[in-house]
Amino acid sequence: MSQVIVVGAGPAGASLAFLLAERGIEVTLVERQRDFAREFRGEVLMPSGVEALAQMGLGEVYRALPRWQPTSLAVYLNRKPVVDLPLDAALFGGHPPAAVSQPALLEAIVAEAARRPGFRFLRGATARELLREGDRFAGVRVQSDAGSEELRAPLVVGSDGRLTGYGGGLWRKDWLLRHEGHDLLKI
Repeated sequence: MSQVIVVGAGPAGASLAFLLAERGIEVTLVERQRDFAREFRGEVLMPSGVEALAQMGLGEVYRALPRWQPTSLAVYLNRKPVVDLPLDAALFGGHPPAAVSQPALLEAIVAEAARRPGFRFLRGATARELLREGDRFAGVRVQSDAGSEELRAPLVVGSDGRLTGYGGGLWRKDWLLRHEGHDLLKI
């Protein structure tokens, strides 16, 4: 049994699962899509995102990915340039913004997490129901091509998107951080 189940393998969920696995905490990461090329999402990492990857110990993983770093910023008004500024890496504390494929970045984070013994990743598994034991959440029921499976853990983290809930049915908005003292964390 995992100690933590993370539902949603986007940037927040994949990063959290990596950090937990890195610290020796058994974690199951659940993602409803089979690959990370599934949906539109941002492709530019701002300096704070690059710094966060470095702080998580994923700096080398990030640097190994193909990326493009802009060298200037141009602003046009009526097709005429009104601002053209060079972007020096020093302006960003050594971490300039970079365009990087988010699917490639997520694959790299998950691959790095998979090198830790307590990490499990379920691709193509849709969370269908929160499981309860008495007055607390105890896990999640997932559906995949292999069938239905109950995953149990003391902590379930919902990290499955802006509106969350795979169509609105799994998580409730009043559970955003804690609900009546229950141990469901919504990020």
